[in-house]
Amino acid sequence: MSAATTRRELRELAKLSGVQLRYTGNDGKPVTASVESLAGALTALGHAVGDAAAISASLAAARHRRQTQLLEPVIVRRPDGSLSSALPESGLVEIDGARVDPSSPGLTTGYHRLTVTLPRRSEQALLLVPPSKRRAPTRQLVVNAPVYALRGHHDWGIGSYADLAQLAELAQRWGAGLAGTLPLFATFTRTPIDPSPYVPVSRMFWNELYVDVPSAARLAGADRATEVTQARPPTKVRAGERVDYEKVARAKRRALQACAAAIHSTGGARRDDFERFLADHPELGRYAEFRSAHEHTGTGWRRWASPPGAVPDGSVDPEAAQYYRFVQYAASTQLAAIADGPAAGLYLDLPVGVHPDGFDTWSHPELFADAEVGAPPDALAADGQAWGFPPLHPEELRRCGYSYFIAALRQVLRFARAIRLDHILGLQRLYWIPAGADARSGVYVRYAEEELLAIVAIEADRAGATIVGEDLGTVSPTIRRAMDRGGILHSFVYQFEASAKTPLPQPRQPSAASLGSHDLPRFAAYWSDPAQRDLVAAVGETEPARALAVCLDSLTEGPADYLLVDVADLEGETEPDNRPGTGPEAGNWRRRLPRTIDELADDDGLHRLMKGLTAARPAEDRRGTDEEVSVP
Repeated sequence: MSAATTRRELRELAKLSGVQLRYTGNDGKPVTASVESLAGALTALGHAVGDAAAISASLAAARHRRQTQLLEPVIVRRPDGSLSSALPESGLVEIDGARVDPSSPGLTTGYHRLTVTLPRRSEQALLLVPPSKRRAPTRQLVVNAPVYALRGHHDWGIGSYADLAQLAELAQRWGAGLAGTLPLFATFTRTPIDPSPYVPVSRMFWNELYVDVPSAARLAGADRATEVTQARPPTKVRAGERVDYEKVARAKRRALQACAAAIHSTGGARRDDFERFLADHPELGRYAEFRSAHEHTGTGWRRWASPPGAVPDGSVDPEAAQYYRFVQYAASTQLAAIADGPAAGLYLDLPVGVHPDGFDTWSHPELFADAEVGAPPDALAADGQAWGFPPLHPEELRRCGYSYFIAALRQVLRFARAIRLDHILGLQRLYWIPAGADARSGVYVRYAEEELLAIVAIEADRAGATIVGEDLGTVSPTIRRAMDRGGILHSFVYQFEASAKTPLPQPRQPSAASLGSHDLPRFAAYWSDPAQRDLVAAVGETEPARALAVCLDSLTEGPADYLLVDVADLEGETEPDNRPGTGPEAGNWRRRLPRTIDELADDDGLHRLMKGLTAARPAEDRRGTDEEVSVP
C-alpha cells in the first residue's frame, strides 16, 4: 500500500472519528493537522494506527459500525418535532415502552428510552427532549469573590462556606441578586498540593477545606471536643495575605476528624440524618476510599499497582475514609443552608476538566482519553497552552448516556441559581494534545454539541437556573449561535473589548459582563498599566477607583443581563487570582482579601457605590418568575 493511500485512509478515519483535519487559527489562517497529530488523537480515541495495515483495519471497522448501526446512541427531539438522527423507515418505535410518535408534542421534557424493533433486531437510544421554552434571565448584579479569599467571623486562614453565606447576605444588602465564586470542588490538599479550582479531584464532591468548623462541630455534636477547640491555626496563619494551604489543611483535618468521630459514635437524629445522606450518595464510599488510598500511597493512582477503580491492598485507613464521608456531609449541609436561605442566590462555576490523578479519572477511566486538553498558539501564548487535564472521550460519553456529564451538572445546580460553564467551546470541540506532543501539535476533536446542549437545557430547566457560557477567545461562531438558541448567556469582559476608540463598550449579545476574570490583571493594575494610556485618556479618569465606578456605571446602564463585580476590584487589589502558564509555585489561588466581610459591610462608600449600581438591577425573585420565551 502506498504512503499516499495510507495518509488518505488515516484522514478518512479521522473524519469518521470526529478529529478535525484543519482549523482556523487565531490569526485567521488555516492550520492543517500533521499525520503525527492525527495518529496521536486517533490512538487516544482507541484506534490502532501503528502501521498501514492497522490503519486499514481500523478504517474498515469504523465503516462497518457506521453502515450497520440502526440507531445513534443518543437522539435529540428538537422543539419543532424533528429528530437529530433519522429513524429506520420500517420497524416498531416505542418510547419508554409505549408506542409513541417521537415528534409528538406531548413528550415531556427530559430523558426517554427510544426503542426501534425490526424483524430480526432491536436497538435502543437515549432520547433527549429539551424544553420548548427557556427562562429569560432577570437583570442581575453578581457580587463575586473566591471562597478561599474571604475573611469572616471564624477565620481559619481560609474562607469557608459560612463566609460564602455571609457574602450572599452582603450581596443582598447591596441589592444584588447573586453571590458568585470560583469552582467549589475538592482539590488535592496534601503534597503535592494543587489548589487550582479548575483542576479538581472530582466534579462530584465539594472542597473540604471550605467547611466551616464551628458549624460542622455543631452538626456532629462535637462543639466542646478538645481537638476542635484547640486546632485553630495560629494568628499569623489566619492573618496572612496568602492562604497557607499546608498549615490550614493540617489544622482543619484535626478538627474535622474529631467531628467525624463524634457523629459516628453518637446516635439519634444526628446519626440518622448522616446515614440518610450516605444512602443518598452511594458513590461517596468509593470516593472516601480513594482519598484515603491517595494519602496512604503518597502517589497518583496511575502509579498504583492496582487497576483503575480499585485501591491497593491495605491502603484504606478507616478513620481517613470516615473523615472524607463526614466532610462531604458537612459541606452539602452548609451549601444547602445558603441555597435555601433568604439571602442572594449562588452563581457557581463548572470547570471543564478534572485532575488526571483525581477520583473521576480513576473511577471512570473509560470516559477519559490519554491526551491533554489545551489551546492552540495565539497572541497570548505563541507556543499554545497545555492545561494539565485529560479530555472526555466523546463516544464513550454517548455510550453511557452522558451519565457522568449529567451528574456533574446536577451537582453544581443543586445549590445554584446560575452557573458558568467553563470553556463552553468544549461542548462542541476540544483541542487535544496527543501524549508526548507539545501544545503546538494538537488537533481539535469534535463532540455532539446538540446532545450536550440539550442536556444543559434539560438540567437548567429542572433547576430553574440560568446558564452562562465562557466563550472568550477563539470560539467558533456556530457554538455562539447555539448558545443563543439555547438561552445561554455569553461572557463579556471589559478588558478584552475596551479601546481608546470605544472606551466604554457594551455587549452586543445577551451576556454576563465583567471588568476582568480570574486570569486577567485586577482592574487597578490594568488601569495603571502604561499600555492603557490612550484608553485612560479617553475615559478621562486617571485614578483607578474613580475609573472603576465609571466603567461599572456604564455596564449597569447597558444591556448586559448579569454584571459581575469582583470584591477584589472594589478593594483596589492589584494581584490576580492566578497567572496563566504558571503553577502553584507562583502563589496562584492563594491571595486573600485585605478586609473581613463585616468590614466591607460597614464601608459606607462601598454601600453607596453598590446601591447605585443595583438601583437599575432589581434582585431576582428566587421563586422563579422569569418571563418565558420560545426557543427558535
